[in-house]
Amino acid sequence: MVRKLVKRVAVIGAGPSGLVTVKELVDEGHTPTCFERADGIGGVFRVGEIDGVVWDSCRLTSSPLLTSFSDFPDPAEHLMHLTVGEYVDYLDGYCESFDLRRHVRFRTTVEAVTRNPAGDWTVRTRDATGTRDERFDAVALCSGLHQHPHLPRLPGQETYTGTILHGAQYRRPSQVAGKRVLVVGAGESGADVAAEVAANAAEAVLSLRRGVAVQTRVQFGKPKDLQTSRLMNSTAHWVFQTRNPADAHKRRAYRWTFLPLLLVDKGLQQFYRLVFEFLPLLMAPTLAEIRTNLRTRKLSMQLLRESGGTFNEQFGTKSDDFVRAIATGHCRRAPAITRFDGPRVVFADGSVFAPDLVIFCTGFETRMPYLDEAVVVAPRFLHTFHPGIGASLGFIGFLRPAFGAIPPLAELQARWFAQVQSGRSVLPPPAEMQQSIVYWTSFRSHFFRAVKGRLDHLVEHTPFCDELATRIGCKPTWRDIRRESRRFQRKFMVGPFVAAQYRLVGPHAKPEIARAVIENAPVAHPLPDRLNLHLRWMMSRTLHRLRGPEFAPKLELREQ
Repeated sequence: MVRKLVKRVAVIGAGPSGLVTVKELVDEGHTPTCFERADGIGGVFRVGEIDGVVWDSCRLTSSPLLTSFSDFPDPAEHLMHLTVGEYVDYLDGYCESFDLRRHVRFRTTVEAVTRNPAGDWTVRTRDATGTRDERFDAVALCSGLHQHPHLPRLPGQETYTGTILHGAQYRRPSQVAGKRVLVVGAGESGADVAAEVAANAAEAVLSLRRGVAVQTRVQFGKPKDLQTSRLMNSTAHWVFQTRNPADAHKRRAYRWTFLPLLLVDKGLQQFYRLVFEFLPLLMAPTLAEIRTNLRTRKLSMQLLRESGGTFNEQFGTKSDDFVRAIATGHCRRAPAITRFDGPRVVFADGSVFAPDLVIFCTGFETRMPYLDEAVVVAPRFLHTFHPGIGASLGFIGFLRPAFGAIPPLAELQARWFAQVQSGRSVLPPPAEMQQSIVYWTSFRSHFFRAVKGRLDHLVEHTPFCDELATRIGCKPTWRDIRRESRRFQRKFMVGPFVAAQYRLVGPHAKPEIARAVIENAPVAHPLPDRLNLHLRWMMSRTLHRLRGPEFAPKLELREQ
């Protein structure tokens, strides 16, 4: 029997990642102290005039089912995407339910985190009473990737006579009303900001240096991300999700092995696209709206082609509202900026625009000024542990799924981190951790080939969740699934990929919550899509058995 250790742990940040880390540490019997520089919880989801990074009308890009923590599901009636205010209310309820606030020190800034010769840590903080140093057995860094806006410097920028903002400084339409506005970038935040600017500015231009993988946020009246089922992600990724040339031999083997069945596959696929993707565009009440729908679809497909990969080979923009703004003429697309020239901006094609305001939606820099820079930039074992430091320092939430939500991933990291502190889970030797880093780096370069060499924190959501769950011991097996009701078994495969599945078995299991969430989750795949995905899954599993590990499915459960 493993003897559990009890440790004092510093947790930096009281956003979703910090709160779930506090909760998991308490569950493991540790004593966490969370430091938060703001006067309340929520982290980047707090709307603030100065220190916030979100705007008044901002909505989460992932639905409540996929954003909720595994043992604290959002109410079933909250199916559609939450506003940031509603999400902070959810976190408030989470704190109340698990009595987390007593572990948080608000209005406290962390100034330095230093490792001591004995292996523990000194954390220097500053609050209204002054500065003090405290020692902790371990530290969890939970401040996240979106703290320090990245504002590029372009030639001639110092001559620009208008106003320059980062997207993190945008708050409401009154900032752009009546102005000529240039928005740069169409990531998740940039896409929403561009759409709101287009609806309120006198003139709006969107500058893009590359294409974008755009998906609608809502389809068939439900969040689109409800389609991220285990069934969809169980087929080998090279079958239909990615098109890396290095996998061409696998696709050839797949086609020649299942040629007759591929005709059925193609028929189902074309039927789905016609009936469930194209025909609904023609159901709008007016001819003008139909034309807008078709134009929006055409532009979205063009942006995907220009992005250099499929939806799955890059990070996704989960809203097409900005594309619709381009389709209706409320926004004009422009190429990358080459330079500023006084009041004007010059683009790569030689065209110019004289904006009153430029909003750079150009992402964030990963900086932790309180920690040694060499530790900050070093690759981490499953994005969580530094191989040279080991168990006493954890990075929670410093990753981004291409499609999916950060909080459930942070929760799995937090559960693992808490177990490692207890001794319930033991990290492998540094050499093995380095091998894992090399593997996942290679996987990222191979899988996300459209953004190769960028975004070191990008992960493929479903296999990474399963990998963390395996480390924790909470990934269910086929035997576990077969013990459940037929309804559970069906929803487990075709329902949304929810965090609650990792509470069915293992440490701190809460099977009643897992059953309730999974059995009541809506199925977003129409029948032809389910049949198509099931056919592909069965063919992928069969090829794996015939040809060996190289042809393994993307996701798989052990028999027992």
